[in-house]
Amino acid sequence: MDFKKKQKIEASLKDFFLRTGAILIIFVLVFLVVADIKIYQKRKGLQAEVVKYEQQIKEIKERNKELEERISNSDNPDYIEKVAREEQDMQKPGENVVSFVMPEEQPETEKSETTANDWFGKLANWIKNLF
Repeated sequence: MDFKKKQKIEASLKDFFLRTGAILIIFVLVFLVVADIKIYQKRKGLQAEVVKYEQQIKEIKERNKELEERISNSDNPDYIEKVAREEQDMQKPGENVVSFVMPEEQPETEKSETTANDWFGKLANWIKNLF
């Protein structure tokens, strides 16, 4: 009998350690999955930042190229006249400048709201006229 009790105790201890080990492995796996998800999200955020910075670099390089062209043309009299007329609104003596002011267009959202309000107003008037 002593032998059977000893076997049961050994079997129960073995079962306990197996279950404890399995639970521990599951916790470790869950921890690793959660950590992997966090790393994935951080990586996506960093990739978005890289794309943003690459776009900024591209814009700065284009602006730099434009400025270099302007510097290289700074001694060209035709270019100087063009800049003076277009950017500084200068004119030659005796010259009259005519400028046209175009009305600003309404954004699409305001136009649709106006149309919606007109439609609602027409509907309200039609209901009033019925009664």
